[in-house]
Amino acid sequence: MGDIRFVKALIHWDKDPSKYPCNTWLPDLIVHYGSIEGKQLTGEAWTVPVRITSLIEGTWDTYADVRFLVDDAPWHLLVSGYMFILWAGKEIASVKVL
Repeated sequence: MGDIRFVKALIHWDKDPSKYPCNTWLPDLIVHYGSIEGKQLTGEAWTVPVRITSLIEGTWDTYADVRFLVDDAPWHLLVSGYMFILWAGKEIASVKVL
């Protein structure tokens, strides 16, 4: 993948995001396109690095940059208004592309 592409997003975290560093890519998050059977994820999952750019005071919301790692990921979905759930062993946040 040539230049690193990313989109701007609003993220609502399920727990206080202030423990995450700002302006650093968080590498261990995924978006899952499938179902959960028992404790197993089925279907496609893609790594989604997130770079928090600012905290929104008084909330657990942040502005962030989000991207995929590889060209064959579903980049066409990252358009304004698209929403998805971030996973890190469990659901940890909802994302809305700006």
